[in-house]
Amino acid sequence: MMKQFMTGILTAAVLTMSSCGSGTKDPATYNNSIITVINGSEKHITDMNAAMNASDYAKAEQVRSDWEKSLNEDIKKVEDLGDFKGDANFQKAVLDGLNGYKKIVTEDYPKLIELRKNKTPDAATESALLDNINKAFENMGNGVNKASTEFENKYKG
Repeated sequence: MMKQFMTGILTAAVLTMSSCGSGTKDPATYNNSIITVINGSEKHITDMNAAMNASDYAKAEQVRSDWEKSLNEDIKKVEDLGDFKGDANFQKAVLDGLNGYKKIVTEDYPKLIELRKNKTPDAATESALLDNINKAFENMGNGVNKASTEFENKYKG
């Protein structure tokens, strides 16, 4: 699922970059700047999955903490990029996705890590946490892909 999301984003980025003209604040550069920020979460997702699959909860907590710091920086970067010539739709979709990640990183992952670390079987809680996490990934992918496509179509050069 995460690979499909990243493939979709990268495809949208390549299509946008290849179809846009150049300029001081051209669409391709703007899109590339945003996609670069988003791609930073891929490493954290991979590292988190590896730590959780290995039952290394100390590592999972470190990844979670690093990811939270990174998300704060990423949100700031996207905010600092600003809108594209008055159009904030793409920026807003990315910020919504990053804030969705931040919510699971600060709320759901700590609970999941603690639940698994303490070996407290609670299938319903674990399932609800995993559903929240997967829904955040899905929302980010869908929201960003839709906004990226709309951005590409609107600013084709």
